[in-house]
Amino acid sequence: MKNLSRYIRKYISYPILMAIVCALLAIIVVVQNITIAKVLDIMLTKAHSILTLPVILGILLGVLILRALLNMTNQLLGTQLAYKVKTHLRERAIAKNSHQPIGEQMSVITESIDGIAPFYQDYLPQVFKAVMIPIFIILAMCFIHLNTALIMMVTAPFIPVFYILFGLKTRDESKDQMTYLTQFSQRFLNIAQGLITLKLFNRSKQAETTIYNESTRFRDKTMKILRSAFMSGLMLEFISLLGIGLVALEAGLGLVLFHNVNFQTAAIAIILAPEFYNSIKDLGQAFHTGKQSEGAADVVFDMLDAETDTARPTDIAVNPAQSAQIRLDHVSYQYPHAERLAVNDVSLDIRQGDHIALVGPSGAGKTTLSQLILQMREPSQGTVFFNKKNLKLGILSQQPYIFNASIRDNVTMFQEVPDADIMKVIAAVGLTDKINALPQGLETAIGEGGEMLSGGQMRRIELSRVLLDRPEVVVFDEPATGLDVWTERVIQTALKDYFGERTVIMIAHRQSTIRSADRRIYMEQGRITADDQVISIGMHKGREKE
Repeated sequence: MKNLSRYIRKYISYPILMAIVCALLAIIVVVQNITIAKVLDIMLTKAHSILTLPVILGILLGVLILRALLNMTNQLLGTQLAYKVKTHLRERAIAKNSHQPIGEQMSVITESIDGIAPFYQDYLPQVFKAVMIPIFIILAMCFIHLNTALIMMVTAPFIPVFYILFGLKTRDESKDQMTYLTQFSQRFLNIAQGLITLKLFNRSKQAETTIYNESTRFRDKTMKILRSAFMSGLMLEFISLLGIGLVALEAGLGLVLFHNVNFQTAAIAIILAPEFYNSIKDLGQAFHTGKQSEGAADVVFDMLDAETDTARPTDIAVNPAQSAQIRLDHVSYQYPHAERLAVNDVSLDIRQGDHIALVGPSGAGKTTLSQLILQMREPSQGTVFFNKKNLKLGILSQQPYIFNASIRDNVTMFQEVPDADIMKVIAAVGLTDKINALPQGLETAIGEGGEMLSGGQMRRIELSRVLLDRPEVVVFDEPATGLDVWTERVIQTALKDYFGERTVIMIAHRQSTIRSADRRIYMEQGRITADDQVISIGMHKGREKE
C-alpha cells in the first residue's frame, strides 16, 4: 500500500479533483433523493408545495443528468491516473537492468503492472465516493431525521470490518497468484525455446504434462481469489440489507404507529438508506479489487526496488582495440537439462556494417547464437567481446508483443518522442493509412480490449519500435515469416533505408531475405559449417578499399 500511495502523491492533482467531484456528487445524491421524496409526497398525499410538480420533475431530471456526468468524471480521473502510473512503472521496468529471467520480467511488465491498474481505476474513485456520500447523507439526516442518522452511524462500521478481513486474505492470495504466474511464465518460455530439443529426445509429452499441471495450479489459485470475492459480496449484501431494514422499520413505525414523522421525512429516510449502504458496500467490493492490486504491486515493486544487477554490465567483455565490432571466442551454450550443446565452440568476428544471414535447418542453433550475441543468454563456455561497453542492441522477433496501450506507447515503448519522428517510422513500415483511418490516430488503444491488428500489422508495429530506436546492431529473427509479399517488401525496404550502414543479423529461410545479406553463415548442430562473404557491388565500399 505504501508503494501504491507513493504514486497518489506523485500525481496529487488527480486525487484532489476526485475529492472535489465526489463532494459535488454527494450533494447531488442528497438533493436527488429529497426531490424524489418530494415528488412522491405531492403525488400520494396531495401535499402543497411552492414549486409545481412539472418544475420539480424538471429539477429532478437535471440532477440525474448531473449525477451521471459527475460519476463519469470521477471514473475518467481514475482511468487517467491508472494510465499514467502504468506508463511510469513500465518505463522503470524497461529501463531497469534486472537480474530476473526475461520470462519473469515480461510477466511483470505486462500482467503484473496491468494488475495494479484497478487500484487507481476502480478502488481510489470509490474511496472518495464512499467517504463523501455517507458523510453528506448522515449530515442531512441529522437535520431531517436524527434516529435514522444514529442507525446509520451504528451499523455502517460493520461493513468495513468484514471487507477488511476478506480483503487481507485476498491480498495474500493475489500475491501468491502473481508470483506463481511470473515463475510459470519463465518455465513456459524455457520449454517453448527448447521445444525442438525436447522433440528430438522424445520428451515433448512430459513437457506437455508439466505445462498442463502448472496451468491447472494457476487456475486453482485464481479460483481461490474468486471464492473470496463471492464470500465477501455475500456478507456485504447481508449487512447492507440488515441496515436498510432497520432504517425502514424505524421510519415505518414512526409514520404509522407513533405518528412522529410525516410521509416526506419517512420517504427521504427510506430512499437515502440504500444510497448510504450501497456506497459503503461498493467500496467493499472495490476494496477486494484494491487488495488484488496490492498483491500484484508486491510482485512489481519486488523487481523494481531490488538492487540493480550491476554484475551484468561488468560481465560484458569489452576490448576497444579489437577490429571487430563483436567477437565470439570459443562460445558454447547448453540449455538446462538438455543432453547436447545448442551452440558448440563457435568463434566468430562480426564487423561493423556486416549484413549477415544465419542459415541452417531448424534446431541448428541460429536463434540461440543470436541471443548470445544480444546478451539475452550467458555462454556456458567462452566469451563474447564488444569493441565498446554501451553498444546499442535491438531485435525484431518472430512473435511481437503488443501492449494493452496506445499505438504511440507501443511504438515509443512509453518514452516521450515527437509525433513527427513517430509518423516517420510509421510511414516507413507502411501503416500511415491504417493509423490515419483510426478515429484517435496514434492515441488509439490496441491489444486486448482495443483495436485489433493483423499479424503483419503487429510485426510492423514492432519494426517501427526498432526503427525509432536505431540500434547499432540489430537481429531480425525470421522477419518474413507468415507475411505476404507486399509486407515483406515493406520490411526489406525499411531495413535498407534505416540499417544500410549498421550491423544486421538475419535468421531466415526465404531466398529473398538471404539475398539481401553480404555475408552468409551456415550452421548445423550448433556449429558454424561455413562463413561465406558475398561480393555485392556498392556494398561496404570502404571495406573493399581496405
